[in-house]
This record gives sequence, structure tokens and C-alpha cells, in this order.
Amino acid sequence: MTDAAEGFDTLQTKIKDLETRKMELIERIKYLTRRVRYKRFEQKALEPYLEQTRDVQIAPLRKRRNMVEFRIATAAYTPRMEKELLKEVKKLDEQLAGVREVERARRKKQYVDQDIEQGEKEMADIENALKDIREKLRVLYDDAKAARMVAKRSAAAAASAEEDMVALGDLALIEKKD
Repeated sequence: MTDAAEGFDTLQTKIKDLETRKMELIERIKYLTRRVRYKRFEQKALEPYLEQTRDVQIAPLRKRRNMVEFRIATAAYTPRMEKELLKEVKKLDEQLAGVREVERARRKKQYVDQDIEQGEKEMADIENALKDIREKLRVLYDDAKAARMVAKRSAAAAASAEEDMVALGDLALIEKKD
């Protein structure tokens, strides 16, 4: 095998590897596009509920509950006072249970926003990688085209050199005629 043929084979394997990598990245970006689209729908579905419950304050309830529990745990009270404080804790727990759905929705919105941001960032990174791969492929395709042209020219040169040659049998026939 000639050096040109080996070079052409290595070019072909490089092209094949890059094409495979390109297809993997394209499949990944398709997946991410679907996922981000789904997350955007999820985000839009959460917006009306979050808009309705915008005024609901969860942190003050939680803070108040923690303060009351801390007071119960750290101070000595009469059984009657402690019973009143426990009733207050129970009441605060009920209020917190009522707003727990709001808290979940807010947390879910945070996660959805995070997922969208990460998906878009990964898609941008993949786009850059695809751009690099396409550039490398363009160079490799040009090199392969040049190698094919060289091979074609050398084959044409070999064929024309073969045409110029006279076979030994033909020489014998020519000499017999003379």
C-alpha cells in the first residue's frame, strides 16, 4: 500500500469518527431541546398558581414556629403555659400545612428555572462543539478530495504509460510481419 493510500485511509477514519461524534452531539441537542421545551411548558403552568399565591408569606410562619419551639425547649414553664405554647405550635403547623403546596410550587419553579438554564447552557456548549467539528470536517473533506484527485491523476498517468508500452507478444508479431 502506498503512502497516499494510507493517508487517504487515515483521513477516512478521522472523517468517520468526527461524523459519529457529530451525530451523537446532534442527538443530545435534540434531547435537550425537547427537555427545555417541556420545562418551559411546566414553567408556564406554574405561573398562574404562583401569581395567585404571591402574597402568601411562609418564612414568617416558619420563623415564628421555630421561635416558639425554641422557647419551649429552653425555658421552664408551668404545665398550663407549656400547653398554650404547644397549642400555638400546633396552630402554626396547621397554617404551614396550608401553605406547604405554595412552598412546593415555588421550589419547583426554582428547579424548573435551573433545568432550563442548564439545558440552554449545555445546548450552547454543544453548538460550539458542533461548529468546531464541522470546521474540522470541512478541512478533512478538502484533504480527502485533494488525495482523490492525486490518486486519480496518478492512475491516469499509469494508464497512459501503460498505453505507451508495447507488449512482448505484440513485438514478436510486428517482427514476424517484417
